[in-house]
Amino acid sequence: MNAIGDVRAQLLEAIHASWATQAMAAAVELHLPDLLADAPLDGDALAQLAGCHAPSLKRLLAALASLALVKHDDGGRFALSPSGELLRGDVPDSLAAWALFYGQRAWRNWAQLADCVRSGTSAPKLSGASEGFAHLDADPEMAELFHRAMTSLTRPVAAAFAAHVDLDGDLRVVDVGGGYGQLITTLLLAHPRLRGVLFDLPHAIEPAAAQLARLGLSARCEMVSGSFFDALPAGGNVYLLKSVLHDWDDGHCALILQRCRQAMAACPGARLFVVERLAPERFAATPRDRAIARSDLNMLVSLGGRERSEREYRALLAAAGLRATRTHALAGEYGVVEAAL
Repeated sequence: MNAIGDVRAQLLEAIHASWATQAMAAAVELHLPDLLADAPLDGDALAQLAGCHAPSLKRLLAALASLALVKHDDGGRFALSPSGELLRGDVPDSLAAWALFYGQRAWRNWAQLADCVRSGTSAPKLSGASEGFAHLDADPEMAELFHRAMTSLTRPVAAAFAAHVDLDGDLRVVDVGGGYGQLITTLLLAHPRLRGVLFDLPHAIEPAAAQLARLGLSARCEMVSGSFFDALPAGGNVYLLKSVLHDWDDGHCALILQRCRQAMAACPGARLFVVERLAPERFAATPRDRAIARSDLNMLVSLGGRERSEREYRALLAAAGLRATRTHALAGEYGVVEAAL
């Protein structure tokens, strides 16, 4: 193939990339990775277990094989590949919830990307729906999927944070907007002297409490329900904002950071850790930059938020009366900007 043919083929692959998102979401919705967890199965047997039209299921399995998510042997049986194993719901590093959430809930928002770019407004707001997360209180099923999806993305970042950020000592750590508590539980398990506070809207608190109880951490972590736009639990030595600020525009971020500053004032020496993807000042054609660009556009269409550079986070902190002290690199494209009063 000539040079222009190569370029055209690469561009067509990028244009058609959305099919892979839908194939993976469908596989998770049909429970295919879980059904293949114990042993390989042929298409007919798998179709019977999944309650699917066998010829159509075999076409989906062929697509999954082309994505290296399943392996198709000479006997007509399908088995999970190492990548496909991560679409099971019961493995520690599972991405099943994220695949389902991204292929269903986020998909509808992405269809309005051009309108969002024209207006600077999120897809839910363009459709007359409310922005933010309060609607999850009235939709337990969506809240459960959302928080499982967020937990799957948080797990490696939380492990890197626990390993690289100094939190030794008798500290009270307030996880602001912490969802089901993946970050705070990781820290409590890594640092036995820590005491935690998990702060979030009501839809997250009850399931998070059950998770803490399963891990034997209930006595070390207080559960507080509320909005970070109102007031935060005061008196913490450490405040955590993990993937919170990127959900919001600068005005909302200013209010969240003001609430952090007010709560920190009750404890001399209190620190704030902003855990986010740190965007480059100039984007290049690298996997890291593509991941940040994808997330940035996802924030635009879904919530009206954005990804920011370290410089931009430092500016937000300074405007709120907080002093950025240092930056820590974490897993993937994530970093931590540490701040104090």
